[in-house]
Amino acid sequence: MNTRELIIDSFKKLEAESKQILSDCGWDGKEYYSHPSEIDYLRFRTEAMNLIRRSCGETSDHYQQLKRLAEDKRSGTNSYYFIHCLGVLEAAHRDFDAGLLFDLRALVAAELLGDFMTQAETLLGAGYHVPAASLAGAVLEDTLRKLCEKRGITVPAKTKIDSLNAELARNGAYNKLIQKRITALADIRNNADHGHFDKFTVNDVEDMLKWTGRFTADYIE
Repeated sequence: MNTRELIIDSFKKLEAESKQILSDCGWDGKEYYSHPSEIDYLRFRTEAMNLIRRSCGETSDHYQQLKRLAEDKRSGTNSYYFIHCLGVLEAAHRDFDAGLLFDLRALVAAELLGDFMTQAETLLGAGYHVPAASLAGAVLEDTLRKLCEKRGITVPAKTKIDSLNAELARNGAYNKLIQKRITALADIRNNADHGHFDKFTVNDVEDMLKWTGRFTADYIE
């Protein structure tokens, strides 16, 4: 069983366990006969958050929604919100299963070989254009960092693409046209990372991979 299959299996098992708890509480789709215990609620929410964090990332809407439920005084220990957590878990499962979300770190470490651009192309070819955009964006950021090092430009460790891009353009590493193109690609990467899947297309990602590959070859290799 590969990484993706393990994650999907974890979603199914956690959903089945939670539905059994709801059944025991007499949930009829609208209300409970008796609320789940606080222990069951906290355990389930913690497991759901952990699974979604690993599969979808901490910046995903799904993880952030569960985090809000955990931190809000009204829902932090109120097991009435058990069903709300299940809804978030099921939504994350659907998006992950459809290829809209992916834990890139786990995927790269466990399943894919070769350089990162090859990995991004493999993802795109398999129908996962969202994680392909995220990975291509990471490649572009790394390329910009290497270009800064090559030109003796010192940048902070946590500087993002936009700041690197502005500094390199100011330093004369490339022209305004290239700077604008990198800005557009950074926007695609950010939308992919934060779950705004309607703001870019498969064709956008295809162009992103091609352009990033050429840029890396021209300026670094």
